Amino acid sequence: MKKIDQKTIQNAAPASPSTGWKEVVEADEQALFEKFGREIRDWQEEIAHKAMQPPLRGFHAKLHAGLMAEFQVLAGLPPYARFGVFAEPGVFQTVVRFSNGESAPHRDSHPEPRGIAIKLIGVPGRKLLAGQEDAVTQDFLATSHSVTSTVRNARQFIAFIRASHEPCTLPFTLASAVGFREALRILKAFVCTVLFSKVRSLVTEQFSSTAPIKMGPYAVKFTIRPAESTEATARRPLTRNFLRDELADRLRKGDVMLDFLVQFYVDDARTPIEDTSVPWKPGDTPLVKVAQVRIPRCDLDDPGAAALSQAVDRLSFSPWHTTEDHRPLGNVMRARRVAYRESSALRGHSPEPTHLPL
Repeated sequence: MKKIDQKTIQNAAPASPSTGWKEVVEADEQALFEKFGREIRDWQEEIAHKAMQPPLRGFHAKLHAGLMAEFQVLAGLPPYARFGVFAEPGVFQTVVRFSNGESAPHRDSHPEPRGIAIKLIGVPGRKLLAGQEDAVTQDFLATSHSVTSTVRNARQFIAFIRASHEPCTLPFTLASAVGFREALRILKAFVCTVLFSKVRSLVTEQFSSTAPIKMGPYAVKFTIRPAESTEATARRPLTRNFLRDELADRLRKGDVMLDFLVQFYVDDARTPIEDTSVPWKPGDTPLVKVAQVRIPRCDLDDPGAAALSQAVDRLSFSPWHTTEDHRPLGNVMRARRVAYRESSALRGHSPEPTHLPL
């Protein structure tokens, strides 16, 4: 994913963002999503059986660290950004999970998406997931170098994931599913976005929601990126867990600060809801900083920090852990609702927390 220079960040989006966005739900998509959810569960079971260990997540299996944090909603936001958790300035106690994106753990030099999952605690309002309506949590999930940004929709994502299980025949299997031209476009984007990515620090990465969510009556995508004062990454050996080690070094020295920014829907051509392959360009829809995440200084090698990481890893993270004000939008998000449900149920995740897992 192309980095966005700090100079492109604006303090305000257009005076009145459009509410003309809409979702297009296909008649048979739910059946497709349910089938894919079962496939993810089967893959998890297969990986667990081969490794002779309990099932890991269907995606983002490798944990780097689970951390306590603060999510500070900024004062002075424009009226159109004051919905849901952003309605009033304040601080939410939070946990953060950093991860690699694939279904099985690899060396950190392996080219794959990286993820950040943020869970706010103490969020009022009725939640959308069945059985968790009274939960007091709100999740924001984002990735860097994401496969989702190379495909147009959930159907193409599912086709790519299915084809990727046999790398030698991937181009042919993908082409038979989505057509030659689309397969060529996806593979070219995948090579540029994922295979050529060189991640050296989780803190200096730019993470994107890729697919949109609601902001009250509006639609937005969000970006999580390092605060302007973040130091550059020092060169270091690319050991198996160098991303975790680099994060540990930073946290021994001081707090880690991340900015949380949103972009508002403009129109179906420049900011589509259902097509995740189209980037929302800052020139079309400026980034608006609405919050900041502070991860306090700590020692990841401390036994307490290790126990916290494991507690965070047992939690379930989903973009559907939310209120209607931040409901996920688009077919990719609708597919994730099923996929995350199946994956979490197989792992036997911990209940949604009501306080920090100290």
